[in-house]
Amino acid sequence: MFLFSGISCGIKKNSKKDFAIAVLPKGSSTIGFFTSNSLKSEVIARAEKILKIKKKARVIAVVSGNAMCRYKGVEKDAEKIVKQIKKVFEEKTKEKINEDEIILLATGKIGVKLETEKVVDKVKEAFEKLSESESEFSSAIITTDKVEKVVKYQNRRFFVLGVAKGAGMIFPKFSEATTLSFIFTNSTSPKGFEKKLHEILTETIGSVNIDHSTSTNDSCIISFGNEIKTDEKSLEKALRYVLSHLAVKIAEDGEGVKHVVKVEVKGAKNNSSARKICEYISGSILFKCSLAGESPDFGRILAAIGSSNEKIDRINIFLRDDFSFHSYREKSEVKSKLKVVENSKIIDFDFKKAKEIMKNPKYTIEIQVGNGKGKSEILMTDLTEEYIKINLTL
Repeated sequence: MFLFSGISCGIKKNSKKDFAIAVLPKGSSTIGFFTSNSLKSEVIARAEKILKIKKKARVIAVVSGNAMCRYKGVEKDAEKIVKQIKKVFEEKTKEKINEDEIILLATGKIGVKLETEKVVDKVKEAFEKLSESESEFSSAIITTDKVEKVVKYQNRRFFVLGVAKGAGMIFPKFSEATTLSFIFTNSTSPKGFEKKLHEILTETIGSVNIDHSTSTNDSCIISFGNEIKTDEKSLEKALRYVLSHLAVKIAEDGEGVKHVVKVEVKGAKNNSSARKICEYISGSILFKCSLAGESPDFGRILAAIGSSNEKIDRINIFLRDDFSFHSYREKSEVKSKLKVVENSKIIDFDFKKAKEIMKNPKYTIEIQVGNGKGKSEILMTDLTEEYIKINLTL
């Protein structure tokens, strides 16, 4: 059984929840994927080192509102919190655990010293409020998010629960994580499943590009309760469902976001090439501004593709009013498909129709770059004035 809680320690203003814990079942196993930022938070480096060796944990704790990153004494602060969690856990459960069975994560502003005693003093309260509901946990981990992000897949007794936060500083790379996300399942973990997990993450929440920034802190933690034996195919289906829905929720809730666009690249020489082209398009500040202004300026896509320096034979670009992303389906029937670029040249297209499609909160841009087998897709968002305001006032 997984248990969760979320409380306020006074790190955030207005008594908002800012400390979360999850207690994992005895006998569970845990896999972690972590940011590739070379100046990652010290607590993230600690968690990565532990899970790389042990692949198990009993407690996951999250400090929200402070990144516990790049300030003098952060390692000692982390040690104080971990020691207190160990002490309270053992008092409550009468079970001994090691400090390296406690995964401490953090999210928030970088380089600001944490008022550690506020957290230490509240650890006992966090354990007293543990329950089977993830709602307090999900509300305690968010920062600039406007909404909580929870998705659950259930088939009889088997379940996969996903909880995530993320609205800014998101650039798609795994393991090279770009959100703070947690997956809890009562399933067993198939042997050698870590490689498949990496693939699923890369194609789902690892394919969300809000502001082309790789965080110092973000991580994806997957915990297997090892209670129910599930075949790999069923587990993959459930994980793809949860993670693709979380990906869309993250994109929709991006800082200042008004439009979420799926960029779909086909015909590249291989999947890596298609992915690189997707990343260049989704990272183009110029094109993100076009999305915000609902302006059909497709020369900016051509420029981004050319900047990738990937081999292309010819470029055809279509606007589509449908939107789907793996297991996520919305407007799955294509009612309107408009060609705007043919043989790498912008053609005389229906400008009014293009504007109509680009007014949709979600739509698809299909890009063909040749006859190769390589393909990839990414969720990109627009860049609005609100994004700037949010990040001026943090």
